Amino acid sequence: MYIDALTLTNFRNFEEAKVVPGRQVNLLIGANGSGKTSLLESIYCLGSGRSFRPGSYRQIVQHEKERFVIFAKVTDQKGEAHNVGFQRESSGEVKIRLDGEVLRKFGPMAKMVPVQLMTPETVELILGGPKVRRQFIDWGVFHVEHSFVDDFTKFAYLLKQRNSLLKRRQKNDENVYWDKNFAEYGERVAKARHQYVERFAPILVERLKHFLPQYTFKFQLKRGWDSSLSLAEAMAHHEDADYRYGHSTVGPHKAELRMTANGEDVKSILSRGQLKLLVAALKVVQGEYLSSETGVQCIYLVDDITAELDSTSQEKFCEALVATKAQLFVSAINQAELPELIKSADTKMFHVEHGTVKEL
Repeated sequence: MYIDALTLTNFRNFEEAKVVPGRQVNLLIGANGSGKTSLLESIYCLGSGRSFRPGSYRQIVQHEKERFVIFAKVTDQKGEAHNVGFQRESSGEVKIRLDGEVLRKFGPMAKMVPVQLMTPETVELILGGPKVRRQFIDWGVFHVEHSFVDDFTKFAYLLKQRNSLLKRRQKNDENVYWDKNFAEYGERVAKARHQYVERFAPILVERLKHFLPQYTFKFQLKRGWDSSLSLAEAMAHHEDADYRYGHSTVGPHKAELRMTANGEDVKSILSRGQLKLLVAALKVVQGEYLSSETGVQCIYLVDDITAELDSTSQEKFCEALVATKAQLFVSAINQAELPELIKSADTKMFHVEHGTVKEL
């Protein structure tokens, strides 16, 4: 996938901005606070329907404006052009358009603009809670397994309904229906995740021999209940605990991706810079895996590419990014701080300042 044109209206500090990106490396140069990260954020919104920055969506809508609009012209893996638009009102209402058609769900837009984000904060993929790692897996499954989004959406609804009943701490016939469906769709979600990790992990381990050759990595998905039991059996074993705590204590919503290096938890053995390089590998290889499975190239968004990486790690990271032949959007304060490999690639450069974007 390639973004061939991007237009922002009333988005952060951009009252009106138009960018015509190149299909390989796009460098966004400008001082802190100039809007570089906001440009990356707008592309991320197209691919996820939300921001990666803290705060309310109201902060994205320019002051005293009623809405922000992001519009892009996108070319898919077949070479076909599409128009995509994402609009959010200050009231919270969302409008999504794909080739002029108003969409009720965000899924088709997300598939049209698959984005991988790398910022200094994405190290939370490792340091943060299990939810962040589940989201990482679910992104991959969503983009390669068509039935996953429906199963996942159904399971999320069932989890909400089942927890609502458990909070009453009263058993009745209604619980039987919810428990049966919870177990069925929970197994579907867990199976899809397991199959994805089983195929993806060996490729990741092999690539990490280049990124961090001094370590032997292992990735294991804990599905959220005792693997020797079916989910229905595990629910029966934990029924008393579920009613006591008022929520579902087992299921795929409790899954965890365990990462080890030389047999130890990566958080305890890797330095901060090594953890960032591991996250970079996770993101790059996941994008490559998507391409190998579906023919779809994701779009990489990289904010502050040099942060906490030594020169050797920067070189490995940039080499891997450029080798994907995917479209890259990379931000930096000035061109001099960027690794030579990024600057020497097929590059377009944009200067961002005070809500304006100018191609250099």
